[in-house]
Amino acid sequence: METNKIPNKIVKGNLKRLNLQRVQGIALHHMAHPNADIKTVEGWHINQGYNAIGYNFWVGFDGTIYEGRGLTLGAHTLGHNETTIGIGFQGDYSKDVVMPVEQFNAGIDIISFVKAKVPSIVKIGGHKDYMATACPGQYFPLEEMISGKKRSVEMIYNYVDDNMPEWARVPVQWAVDKGIVKGDGNGLNLDDKDLKYITYIYRAFKVKEG
Repeated sequence: METNKIPNKIVKGNLKRLNLQRVQGIALHHMAHPNADIKTVEGWHINQGYNAIGYNFWVGFDGTIYEGRGLTLGAHTLGHNETTIGIGFQGDYSKDVVMPVEQFNAGIDIISFVKAKVPSIVKIGGHKDYMATACPGQYFPLEEMISGKKRSVEMIYNYVDDNMPEWARVPVQWAVDKGIVKGDGNGLNLDDKDLKYITYIYRAFKVKEG
């Protein structure tokens, strides 16, 4: 797992050392904003008088993990900053949206990383599990993420090439030639289910042909 530095990171003064032996939990947060990125959130916190972004770590939609305050004292969960590590997630999960698989899997990675660094951690929860708030939102996959089981990354196939499974290439090319499958200007945009469906149609057609 790789953590990334915040570009042109802002830190005003020295950040307080965190007594890791006192840390017992991880608090997961959302931004309550549909697309605010790491620099936007950092700006919000600086404008509120923080010395730096409040989160210890932060995860973007694309799965990029940023080191905010790292393993120094955070500013994310009132009354619990000295005993929790705060991880922020891009997005507004109070809305009925699905977390991108890259972000979800990165969330599991950073939780595992923090637990390895701070073995005294015994609780992983949402911001709401530490104080009265709706964060990280009712549509945040909290229990699933805590379970630690990653989601499979769905493959998208835009061309009949070596990236496409060999068993699907002839059926897909046949479907393209027949005009059954048409691209959208950026490729075929087929997933694994599409490949299987096209293959079934191709085989049924060939059987009918005799």
